[in-house]
Amino acid sequence: MTKQAASAASSYVPPIKSAIPSAKGEGAYTGQRYLDSLKDDRVIWYKGEKITDVTTHPLFSEMAHEIARIYDLQHASETRDVMTFETEEGRRVSRSFQLPMEPADLQSKRENTQLWCTEVKGMCGRLPDFCAAMTIGFYDLRNELAKLNPDLAKNAEAYYHYARDNDICISHALHDPCMDKSLRPSEDPDRCLRVVEERDDGIVVRGARFNTFGPFSNEIVIAPTVAFTKEEEEFAIWFTVRCDAPGLSQMCREIYSGRSKADHPMSARYDEIDTVVIFDDVFIPWERVFLYKQPLEATRMIRGGVMMWATFCGSQLTQTRLEFLIAVGHLLAETSGVHKRPEIIAALGEMCMNLKLMRSSLRAAEIDSRRSASGLLRPATTPERRALVAKVSERFINLIQQIGTSSIIFLPMAEDWDNPTLKKYLDRWWRGRQSSPEDRYKICKLAWELSGDAYGARQQMYERLHSGDPAGMVAGSYRNFDLQPGLEMVSNYLGLETPLAVAPPLPSPPGVSDETR
Repeated sequence: MTKQAASAASSYVPPIKSAIPSAKGEGAYTGQRYLDSLKDDRVIWYKGEKITDVTTHPLFSEMAHEIARIYDLQHASETRDVMTFETEEGRRVSRSFQLPMEPADLQSKRENTQLWCTEVKGMCGRLPDFCAAMTIGFYDLRNELAKLNPDLAKNAEAYYHYARDNDICISHALHDPCMDKSLRPSEDPDRCLRVVEERDDGIVVRGARFNTFGPFSNEIVIAPTVAFTKEEEEFAIWFTVRCDAPGLSQMCREIYSGRSKADHPMSARYDEIDTVVIFDDVFIPWERVFLYKQPLEATRMIRGGVMMWATFCGSQLTQTRLEFLIAVGHLLAETSGVHKRPEIIAALGEMCMNLKLMRSSLRAAEIDSRRSASGLLRPATTPERRALVAKVSERFINLIQQIGTSSIIFLPMAEDWDNPTLKKYLDRWWRGRQSSPEDRYKICKLAWELSGDAYGARQQMYERLHSGDPAGMVAGSYRNFDLQPGLEMVSNYLGLETPLAVAPPLPSPPGVSDETR
């Protein structure tokens, strides 16, 4: 730490009073600081058992320590400048929180995100880098938020600085439990998280939300995805909450870690764990509220303004995962000796083609970036990218299964290799083309976990549905497509007079004026 940074840390006062205890202005996390920050009073439940320490519990510790390992890279000489930058105060902070002002900034942020993605092989959909981008989104919309409530807009700006200067590890909870969706929130108040009490110093919220990575985060961002009516004000709220807030608890789904690393090479290390976050009348200080009682703006602005930043990171996660799957498919084909079959070459070619299309879409988001109303350079992420991800990722899994066929099903277990009687059979009948029996076993086990095991099924379902119905995203691509050039060609060629040959104006995303499009 430089003298300037040390001075900044020693005199640091968090911009919010409800900061976590470790928020001392020390900038980019080290692995140990991160692990220490998780040792609080959070309530995590698994199979009816209360988990007291996620950093030491055998089902949680592998993921926690993997994230800590990556945080340590922020201070390694070869990756420090990729993953961090200096603020005006001389504080070295995570590049995940960098505000992009120029094209070079977007490129630097992409390189940082790519490092995070590569370290987890694209298998963790909600890395800290993802939700750090959401805080940039809140900051970017501060002028729009000020039109709704100036005080809450200041909270969004202050929270960004707090998160940046302390490397707060954030997850999000945007979706409510799947209850009776035929009812409006106003008809069944338990359907959606809501405010049940307003106080001078804050609000009290009740409800539940789905979350990913919650056991390993310091705080959770809350925002809605339901389209509310103007009467449903109590449900329209953006806020952040500490994971150890009184009344807040998390119930984990079935956990895939804790199994043999040989038989389950991915889930043993990279199970980010999904939870249901319970808000049993949780108090939220006003300083943590960014938007309230704006039902017509709450969902529109989170989807069109905040998540545009996060999906830029999510795109790279998906691409890294797909690149990993292509390599697995290639090794399956090569070691099985089917690498020259036309149908196998076509399958791998299809995978490569789709990955290249996705890479092009990410580069286009950079090149077509636009200046936001607040002055940031906002990547031009679009709905069709998510729809493409939903369709392509599912296809990749099908192709892995087609390439691997029965070889990824009829697999021995790790203990079988330790039995001399069985090992002589494995050595004889598990050989592959230019590969040892052990290597072939490792490749096939990996392929099975990614394409047939519960872990892989969860990964695929998450990739396909985490942003909502893919059909809705495809429809969004049509709604946001500029039809005017094509309509002018057809209309001029045929001499049409119908007013239908004039395209309606495209809606501007929140925080982007028509002048800055």
